[in-house]
Amino acid sequence: MKNDRIKVTLYNKTFKEIDMSDFSRIPEELFSNRDDIVSVVLPEGVEVVSANAFENCKRLEKIEFPSTLKRIENEAFLNCYNLKEAEFDNNVEVSADAFKGCLNL
Repeated sequence: MKNDRIKVTLYNKTFKEIDMSDFSRIPEELFSNRDDIVSVVLPEGVEVVSANAFENCKRLEKIEFPSTLKRIENEAFLNCYNLKEAEFDNNVEVSADAFKGCLNL
């Protein structure tokens, strides 16, 4: 069974799942300015992380990208100061400022 949900771990150790069955792109500013997100697992099928999708998620430490990922847009992870893990395939198109302000990458 295909998993069509984004898995989010929050700072207070709770988990949240968001249904992703309707789109293959993470919309602009979907998670921006959330200071309670610690980690995110994006499901297979996601192809694009839009501009500023995770901007200012200051507690975000880890994001797991799917093998279907094709592009990470402008400032998608702007000022995610604590981001330490963000691995993706070499063929993913990454904007030059996608991880601007990510001091631990």
